[in-house]
Amino acid sequence: MKAWIFKGRDASKSKQPRKELDQGRPYDVDTLIEAYYQNSYHASCINLKTICILGNGIESDEAVRKLEEIVREDSVFTLLHKTILDLRIFGDAFWEVVKTGAGVEIYHMPSWTMSLGKSGNWVQEAGRERQEFEEGSVWHFKENCLKSHIWGSPDYLPLIEDGTLEEFSTIKSYNRNFFGNNAIPDSIMFIKGGDIGPQTESTLQRFFRQKFGGLENAGKFCVAPVPEGVEIQLERLQTVSDGKFLGEKDSLLMEIVSCHGVPPRLAGIMIPGSLGGGGETAGELEIFLRTRVQPMQNIFGGQLDVFFREVLGMQTDISFAAIEGLTNGAEVALQALKG
Repeated sequence: MKAWIFKGRDASKSKQPRKELDQGRPYDVDTLIEAYYQNSYHASCINLKTICILGNGIESDEAVRKLEEIVREDSVFTLLHKTILDLRIFGDAFWEVVKTGAGVEIYHMPSWTMSLGKSGNWVQEAGRERQEFEEGSVWHFKENCLKSHIWGSPDYLPLIEDGTLEEFSTIKSYNRNFFGNNAIPDSIMFIKGGDIGPQTESTLQRFFRQKFGGLENAGKFCVAPVPEGVEIQLERLQTVSDGKFLGEKDSLLMEIVSCHGVPPRLAGIMIPGSLGGGGETAGELEIFLRTRVQPMQNIFGGQLDVFFREVLGMQTDISFAAIEGLTNGAEVALQALKG
């Protein structure tokens, strides 16, 4: 009996050509970008985790000094923030490693511009420009992914796969269209006792749009002018009760923050019946920092250790300074995030 063991070594560094392992991302880049900008709660969770993981930056002065020497176009703090944000949104982040006579230079490469070429090398595309990189000139950070040996995936991918974010967006679009077309799509108008010409019909349509359409006209009563001998009958097609979809929307909100592992209050969601005191908020943040943020800091710090060892020949043990900076300082951290 043979036992096949898949080595823990990054498949992107395998001798086997990358294109023979897998070529495409396990997700659509545009879908993740749209989700980030269309759902404020989803974006808030991503931004919160990014800020907390970065904290006050790398604690090792030696590592920071080395990065200050080789990072180009960004400060070290900005480079790390961009890298962590890419990891949180896409599950992948990239640095270009340029070897010069003086040593090495590092540049951030937006994750959404990266792909694998047919040769198995990394390719960057921006607009009409396309650049293929030689082996060893791109450093790839990634989150664990069960769908790919090469690509990472974001931890919120289930929200995309099961349609939670799409359903939330659909509810918002429905309500937005309802208020934008208030009373027009919900009723039908019957003309009795006469005939109206195209000009009169156009006048009536314009009148109802002006008097009923828009949020500011919700619930208004009005009298419609009609030609002599013509009777108008309005039949209500549906009755919309206050708070329609609110229950479903609340359920989706809780699913979003639960998938991200962010306490609802930290995402700006108030739970009915909760006290909302500073101590309760500080406690939630403390749990979040210890159970969610610190493990992600350790994982990213470990990947940075590999970069320092393999590219720069340095032995490091990267850790990040906690954002609170004080004993029992979770409330301080919350105020920093709000500010």
